[in-house]
Order: sequence, then C-alpha cells, then structure tokens
Amino acid sequence: MRVKRGTARRVDNVSGWAATVRKRIDHEDERPGGFWRFVRGVVVALVVSIGAVAVLSLYLLEPPKPPAPEPAGSETAAETGPELVSGIEVATTPAYTAPAGSAGSDAPASQAAQPGAFDPIELPGPAFTVNAVPFEVEPGTPLVAVVLDDTASDPRLHALLFSTDLPLTVGVIAGAGGDRETASAARAAGFEVVAQLPLVRQGQSGGAGLEYGLPENEAADRTLTLIQRLPMAVAVSRPLAAVAPPNASVLRGMLSVLAPLGFAYVDHGVAPEDASTAEAADPGAIVGVSRHTIAAGAGAAEILAVLDMAAADAVRRGAAVVFAVPGEQLILALQLWGGEGSAGVARLAPLSAVIRRQGGG
Repeated sequence: MRVKRGTARRVDNVSGWAATVRKRIDHEDERPGGFWRFVRGVVVALVVSIGAVAVLSLYLLEPPKPPAPEPAGSETAAETGPELVSGIEVATTPAYTAPAGSAGSDAPASQAAQPGAFDPIELPGPAFTVNAVPFEVEPGTPLVAVVLDDTASDPRLHALLFSTDLPLTVGVIAGAGGDRETASAARAAGFEVVAQLPLVRQGQSGGAGLEYGLPENEAADRTLTLIQRLPMAVAVSRPLAAVAPPNASVLRGMLSVLAPLGFAYVDHGVAPEDASTAEAADPGAIVGVSRHTIAAGAGAAEILAVLDMAAADAVRRGAAVVFAVPGEQLILALQLWGGEGSAGVARLAPLSAVIRRQGGG
C-alpha cells in the first residue's frame, strides 16, 4: 500500500511529539523534587496523621460521658404550677437569668463572704424591731414605704440621699462592693436598711451566693452567710435586677434563717391579694410585698404617677411598698411628693411601719 509523503511526515511528527512527552514525564519522575514525588509525599503524610489521631483518641482520650439525668423536680412551671410560700406566689423551677453585668448577675454574689467570715448574728431582739427607726403616725393613715435599690452602686448620691429628712429605706446588695460601708452610713443617718440578697443562675455564685434552684438547706446556709454582712437590716429582699421571685425551695430556706433572727422578708412583683397570711410551714415569718416599682431613668412625671398609684393602693389596703432605682430625679420627686407640707393622702414611712400595717399591726 502506498502512503503519501505528507501523510507519512505528519505521522512521524506525532510519533516524535509523543516520544518527547514521555521523555519529559520520565525525566520529571526521576527528579528528586519532582511534582509526582511531592504529591505522593503529601498523601503519605495525611495518611500517617490520620492514623496517629485515631490511635491517640482510642488509647489516651476519655470516652464521652453520657448525658446527666434531669434532676428531680425539673418540670417546667407551666407543668407544676406556682406555689405559695408564706403567702407569696413563687415558681417551683428556676425562671430567671440575670443580664450580664447587672446587679443580679454573678459578680456581687461571687464577692460575698465565705461561711465563717463573720461571727454569728447576735441582736438584743428581733432584727425587725431593734433595727427599726422611730416613727409615729395617726392610726389609720395610709402609709407608703420607698425602698431604694442597690444604693451602694453609686456613692456619688450618698451625700444628697443621706441629707434628706424623708423616711426612706435604703437597699444594699449583700456582698457587693461597699455594702457594709453604705449600710452603716445609712443607719447612722437614721434610715432603715434592707439587705438585698442577689439571685443568680445555678453555678454562677461561686458557692457563696443564692442561686435559683438551690435545695432548701443550702439556700439557708448561703442566706446566713449573706445576712451576716448586714446585721443592721430590718428586712431582706432581692434586687430589682432579679426579676423573678426565688424558687419555693430557696424561699423556704431563706425564711428558715430569717424568721428565728427576726428579719422580715419583702418581695416585689406579682403576689396574691392577701399576702400577709403566713403558712404554718413558716412559723414566725414576717412577710411583706411590693406591687410598685420605679425603674432607672424614669422622669419626674412617671415617678409621681407611680407614687400616686401606691398612695391609692395604700388607701385601699392600709399600706404599700415601692421599690425604686435611686437617682437625683427620684430624690427630688420624693421631696416634692412626700416632703413636709405636701398635700398627699398617704404618708411616706419606713419599711418596718408599712410591713406591720400590711400584717394587720
């Protein structure tokens, strides 16, 4: 068979090109740093690494732990419903997570003194009586107590606050910076003191403060630790930052300590109409409630409106409590509303006088 010359030349060119490519590939494969050797090295390294990790995880690392069982009584509040402790409606499960950096977060509680840091509280009588300030009023006069929340947080207000002649009640978070100094200064200036016990999520107090969901006996131990810091108080409450009441077990633990020492417990928020009736489970407990609050940054008009609502409540029930975040605007509004010569239908009074009235005394 006869092949044209041009065709034969093209065949020879293709054959020569293929031979050249094979030679280059072989030549690349022979170089010590060649591409294919690099690829093989990477693959081998990956295989060895994966094998090493598998061996370490098998022999050195602990096996994963099974999930912890749900603690007893972990049903939601919707399933179990609320519970009454000394007339206060409380949840049966934790319901509150304090905002970071707030007065109810773990910072104040973690600074609380450890057990044994103070001597046992020794008072000549019930704290509610011996720590109360003198106060006289005509029988039947409606009374309103204003409890100032977390006053130790802003020492700049102390000079203005402690120079007023209004019968205000000073709240101090136990365990926060300046707690004892602020409470002592308030007491020396003639004001009643409320020890505010911070409530935080479980595990956030470092074992020194109250936590939602604590067993009753542990809540009692931590309550005693905290109240030892402020034995000059007439009552105990929670800060406004702790927006949910304590759990039933926590409140029972608190009252088991407060009742024998004569400290009252006053709570803010939703409560039954007749909150003064103590249950037999808490003999001797002195309990009060507040249905009115004044938040930080409230203007004069808003402050006066809340005070007027509290006064109307006091006319119906005999007494009312207002929890308020302190500030210059609040102090000026209180002087206008309840100062000497004011024409209000209710009188400002120390907390002890209001709780006595709420309890029928």
